[in-house]
Amino acid sequence: MRARRALTIATIVAQGVFIVGTLVGGAIEGHGYDAARHDISDLAALTAHHATLARLSLGIAGVLTIAFALLVLRPALRTADGRESAGAWLVALSLAGWDNLSDAFFRLDCRDADARCVSTASFDSWHAKVHLASYVVAGVATVIAPFLLSRRMRMIDAWRDLAGRTRIAGSVITAALAVTVFTGGTAVQGLAQRFALFLVSLCVVPLAVRVLRLTG
Repeated sequence: MRARRALTIATIVAQGVFIVGTLVGGAIEGHGYDAARHDISDLAALTAHHATLARLSLGIAGVLTIAFALLVLRPALRTADGRESAGAWLVALSLAGWDNLSDAFFRLDCRDADARCVSTASFDSWHAKVHLASYVVAGVATVIAPFLLSRRMRMIDAWRDLAGRTRIAGSVITAALAVTVFTGGTAVQGLAQRFALFLVSLCVVPLAVRVLRLTG
């Protein structure tokens, strides 16, 4: 029980690590990088100037979110008859989980701000292609997860009051991710992505807080 509580607390802290690390990284990257225009992934690219900071914040947040989803949230949402929650697995696969972790290892070849990084040059290598595929998979998981979680929460007394809010959060997240698609390549692409990914990260916190209350 203590280990699960410690992991849950660490997961809450990890969301802050991701957000602060991203904000600081964007502020100090320089060399043509514009946080309003450029993606978070560029901060961990092979040509990034402070990639270690980005990789650490992404990796820590990703691995702890995955561990929380599978080792804490999944059993917490198990029904009386032992049925697992698919939503917990999708949280592990989400942008806050798998995508953050994968960004730390499967890096882009270059930053959009680099003069030689034209067209699809940042996705030339195998690891950059895995990076892109991971984002797509995580994006789909992120959109679906809140609705499956909401459905499961309605079946469990201790979680029922969060069901409606979780569904609303899912709708807001879906809208925010849609905005990132429509703003791609514009001067606000980076801002739209940050809003969406920070929102996804922060939505992990209420799940962790509820677990702490149930195990306190």
